[in-house]
Amino acid sequence: MKNFATATIEGNVTRDPEFRKTKTGKSVCTFSLAFNHFSKMDDEPRVSYIEVETWEKLADVCSTNITKGKRLLVMGKIRQDRWDGQDGKPQSKIKIIGDTVRFLEIPRATVSAAESA
Repeated sequence: MKNFATATIEGNVTRDPEFRKTKTGKSVCTFSLAFNHFSKMDDEPRVSYIEVETWEKLADVCSTNITKGKRLLVMGKIRQDRWDGQDGKPQSKIKIIGDTVRFLEIPRATVSAAESA
């Protein structure tokens, strides 16, 4: 039986992306998003962080257009990586394999040009 595990996250990039090529020449770009969530209406927001990984053409676009602080909407699949740590204990990390990345901010130059027209 197949399961359905997708996510849509809106948040701010916490660090400049890391770009690399695999041994087979595929492009991979990783970055982290911070997003707020609330447990009750009166509570202060809690910040969570999640790693995003993009591949191929999307990785190329992300590596040249994403910088720390940008606001993004990412849609993709949830994946859990597992490995044994240096101490031999099992480790894991949840990440999103991004299929779609939308930039939510209009560049300042575009806003200035539109305002002066």
